[in-house]
Amino acid sequence: MQDFGKLFRENNIIFVTLALCLVFFLISPRFLSVDNMSAISRQIVPIGLIALGQFFVVVSGNIDLSMGMGSVLFAIVLGVIFGVTGGVALGIVAVIVFSLAFGFVNGLLVAKLKLPSFIVTLAGLFIAQGLSGLIIPRGQQIFLMGGFFRFVGAEKYFGFYASFLFLVALFALAYVVYNHTRWGAYVIAIGNSEENAKLAGINVDRVKIGIFMFSALCSGFAGVILSSRMGFVQPGLDGNGLLLDGIAAIIIGGTLILGGRGTVTGAFWGLLFIGVTNNALNLLNVTDVWHQVFKGSIILAALGANYVLWQSRQAEAQ
Repeated sequence: MQDFGKLFRENNIIFVTLALCLVFFLISPRFLSVDNMSAISRQIVPIGLIALGQFFVVVSGNIDLSMGMGSVLFAIVLGVIFGVTGGVALGIVAVIVFSLAFGFVNGLLVAKLKLPSFIVTLAGLFIAQGLSGLIIPRGQQIFLMGGFFRFVGAEKYFGFYASFLFLVALFALAYVVYNHTRWGAYVIAIGNSEENAKLAGINVDRVKIGIFMFSALCSGFAGVILSSRMGFVQPGLDGNGLLLDGIAAIIIGGTLILGGRGTVTGAFWGLLFIGVTNNALNLLNVTDVWHQVFKGSIILAALGANYVLWQSRQAEAQ
C-alpha cells in the first residue's frame, strides 16, 4: 500500500488524466472514438511546442511570456517570405533564424543585464504583437498553399498526424538532453541556485541564453505548424491562449514554478491533460466562460497538489 502511495505521488498526473478520460467517455462515448483521439493529437501540437520551450525556461527559474505572440509573429514571417518568394525552404530558414535571434536578445537581456525575465519577455510579447500588425495590416491574410503545408497540417502516418509525431520526437529528444546530458543538469542547477551553479563552474549566462533561444525556436515551430493547419496567416491570432495552455500543461505536469524541479514526461502528460480537457469541454458544448473558469480551477488545484507533493518529498528526504 505504501509503494502504491509513492507510485501515485510520483505519477499522479498519469492517473488523473486516465481517470478524466474515463469520466468524459461515460458522459460522451464519442470522446474515445478514433477520430476524436486523432483530433486531440492534432490540436495539442502547437500547445506542446510552447510547453516544451517553457519547461526549460521555468525549470531554470525564469518565465517566457513572449512565446505565444512570438509564434504568431514567426508564422507571419513564414507567410510573408512564402508570399514574396514562393519558397517554403527559405521561409522555414527565416523562421529559424528570426526566432533564434529573438530568443538570443531575450536571453542576453536576462543573463547579461540581470533584468527580470518576466519584464523582458512581457516587453517581447508586446513587440511581437506590434510587429505582427506592422508586417501584415489587420484584416489581411496570406494563404499558404502547397505540398509542404498539406503535409505539416494534415498528413497522417499510422493514424497519427505528422505534426504530432514530430512533437513526440522532440519531447523524446528533450528527455534525453534533460536527463542524460550536462546541459540538462546545468538547467536544473541554475533553477535551484544560480550562485551555487556559478561556484560549480557552470557558465550560467551562456546556459540562460541557450534556454531562451530554444524557447523561441519552439515558438517558431509552433507558428509554422499552427499556420500550416489553418492554411493562412494573419495578425490578431490568439497566441496568448497557446502560452497560457502551455504554462498550465507544465504546472499540471509537476514543474515547480519557482524553478529547479520538473520532468519532461510530466510536462507531456500535463499537455495530454490540457488537450483532453479542452477537447471534452468543446465536445460537451461548454460555453467559453465556464471553459475558462474550469481550466483556472484545475490550475489552482494542480498548484496546490504539487505543493503538497513537494512538501511530502522534502519530508521523506529528511
